[in-house]
Amino acid sequence: MQLTSRHYQLLDELVGKRPGDTRFACIENAADIIEGSENWLPGIRQSLAEKGYKVEAVDLRKFMDDKKALAEKLENKDVIWVCGGHTYYLRWILKASGADALIKDHVAAGKVYAGWSAGAIMAGPSTRYFDLMGDDPEEAPGIIYEGLDLTGTVIVPHMDNADFAEGAKKANEALVKAGFKTVMLKDDQACIIDGNEQRIIG
Repeated sequence: MQLTSRHYQLLDELVGKRPGDTRFACIENAADIIEGSENWLPGIRQSLAEKGYKVEAVDLRKFMDDKKALAEKLENKDVIWVCGGHTYYLRWILKASGADALIKDHVAAGKVYAGWSAGAIMAGPSTRYFDLMGDDPEEAPGIIYEGLDLTGTVIVPHMDNADFAEGAKKANEALVKAGFKTVMLKDDQACIIDGNEQRIIG
């Protein structure tokens, strides 16, 4: 994942604040079961911090038995940033921690949800068929096929990625066949959804 200056500009416009005044909750749990993720996760968080954002990693595993503390942690954040990794594990831990309901409430109240890869998939109505991109649902403690439904569109990422493009194409075809609306994204693209407006930028 590599954000461009245009991506950052549009993010700032959505939030309505300058980077130095913008607080991020960085949820990275999709990578909990991805081997070697410790080699790339800190770099993504650091790239946001280098732009001046106030970034805090929020590990949902620490809040499994304390939903009140998680609610307090997210309350003062402007952006809920959900990283990539294992789609089905991420969906499970969002549900198990209560983060999914909190995120939906915050977005409804006007906060910005930003996700990439599995984090972007979460925003849609379904997580089905992403096993075709290599994420085995059985690797999650529980299987949840409903997304957060923040948007009626399923984001299908990695359409030009050498490792995932073939699976992404198959996932998209299966989703469309099942009746879902999809948006296919290359790795340098983002889908901006603001109310009823939706656009893809590179």
